[in-house]
Amino acid sequence: VEAQGAAQPWRGKKHNPTEIYSDLTSTLQFEMDHGQLTNFQLRLVDRHSMAHGLEVRVPFLGAAHRQASSTIPLDWRVRGQQEKLALRAAAALTDLPKSIVNRPKLPAGTATTPTLLNELMTELMPHANEWAACYPKLERILKTQPDMAIGLRLFESLHIIDGGLGRENKGLWDLLEDF
Repeated sequence: VEAQGAAQPWRGKKHNPTEIYSDLTSTLQFEMDHGQLTNFQLRLVDRHSMAHGLEVRVPFLGAAHRQASSTIPLDWRVRGQQEKLALRAAAALTDLPKSIVNRPKLPAGTATTPTLLNELMTELMPHANEWAACYPKLERILKTQPDMAIGLRLFESLHIIDGGLGRENKGLWDLLEDF
């Protein structure tokens, strides 16, 4: 058996999928300790802000914050399709308009640039079904999610076609059509 150490973080029993995903509480705890927040979101904010020459301060989530938040009952965190219930209840006690407190969460991009994304989707929509047909095993689901068909086509163009070489200076339309 190999030694457990800093270079072997995924070899420990604590990362056994049958244990960490056995119920909602352990899944959420795993995500807090090892998942999206620590391994992805904070680095993403840091990388993208630096790429644009911005100094961005991500709110610090200290041990006291985590400890307090872990005492919030699970049904005040997630209930059905609703999330952040405790946060919304606290925000409702402020002067924030109810339309802000109760608005549904939108995917990144949709919340910040809805008009731009809608115009792009309107322009690309006629082609999405055609592109979905290029993936027979996925075609049925891609026809109901045209944004996924467009994303898959773009991913293939950027990373698969010609090994992704020589494509870095092409425009979006060229990438989507150059197969």
